[in-house]
Amino acid sequence: MGAVAARTAALHGARVLLVEKGATPTYPDRCTGIISPRCIEEAGLDGGVVLREIKGGIIHAPNGRTVRIEATDARAVVIDRRLLNLGLLEAAQEAGVEFAPDSRVVGLEDKTVIIERNGDTYRAQAKVVIGADGPRSHVAAWAKLPPPGQLLLGLQAMARYEPEKPDHIEIFVDQELAPGFFAWVVPAEEGIARIGLATYQVKGASAFLKRFLEQLKLKPLKINAGLIPIGPRAQTVADGVMVVGDAAAQTKPTSGGGLYTGIVAAKIAGEVAAEHSLSPRGNSNGLMPYENRWRERLDRELSLGMSLRRLFRNLNNREINFIFDVLDNKSLIDVVATYGDIDYPSLILKALLQHPKEWWRVFRGLGTKLSALELL
Repeated sequence: MGAVAARTAALHGARVLLVEKGATPTYPDRCTGIISPRCIEEAGLDGGVVLREIKGGIIHAPNGRTVRIEATDARAVVIDRRLLNLGLLEAAQEAGVEFAPDSRVVGLEDKTVIIERNGDTYRAQAKVVIGADGPRSHVAAWAKLPPPGQLLLGLQAMARYEPEKPDHIEIFVDQELAPGFFAWVVPAEEGIARIGLATYQVKGASAFLKRFLEQLKLKPLKINAGLIPIGPRAQTVADGVMVVGDAAAQTKPTSGGGLYTGIVAAKIAGEVAAEHSLSPRGNSNGLMPYENRWRERLDRELSLGMSLRRLFRNLNNREINFIFDVLDNKSLIDVVATYGDIDYPSLILKALLQHPKEWWRVFRGLGTKLSALELL
């Protein structure tokens, strides 16, 4: 997200330094890389980063029941994250951003950024610092910003795999397989799939992935793990500092994906940073316009996602099987296929709530857990 914020600030007239710890932007292999087509548009890139289009999904219940959802057009795409990050860096440099590779920000002192590179230490004056340094953000810690709501552990393997339907993903909802979240199989490069899961239960998480791979009869080519922040920090600005993306915990609680939300927030951060740095006396509101604007765009969906995530975390497999039994009918599946949107879960929820008969059955079966939940 740093390249997006940097490019936006530069396009608005600011002088920008982008610090990167690697020779090129790092890209996490644990990133599943499934995003909406609108995310690519939001990033200002073309379709060259797309590996394949996704038109549907196969969702597995704990008892083995499956629900198949198929749309007529692409609702998501699987991307090459390396190409995405390189494209964002190239766009930032074209906008005039100065790029400092193989460098690390090791401290902030008032308006000074301390940078290490090849054993040497440099100091750069900055009116605004934007931290896009991941879930364990050092920038957020130096600015004494509050922590993310929760941290999940995500594990993902790459394996040779020929999917039943090349334009479908598979989701496995099972509290014994991936406690508190879900597991997935996402076809990526030809003959390769990204197989993973996320869970709140960090201890023994590697055993969950091992069992999942054994269940699928797959041998991993490589395995990666990383933290997924769920629930935005209560504050994402401080004096001269903003955090974006995973550093701000702006990931979607329903999926753990953070590219779309991070890009939206990073563009806002870049605009606010430029306005603040170019003003002779700075903005009288400091950097609070960033806080207000990104929450206006994203907070409602993220809050809804957190409510849904809290509900799901409290369900057992028997209750999940019950929900599958209720919702597995053609009319509701057609609603999901028509209104499904990985960036805006409220759209599909509103559409589903137009079928009160089925939801009344769900409410009767899970009444005590649903009664305190405010979905909309």
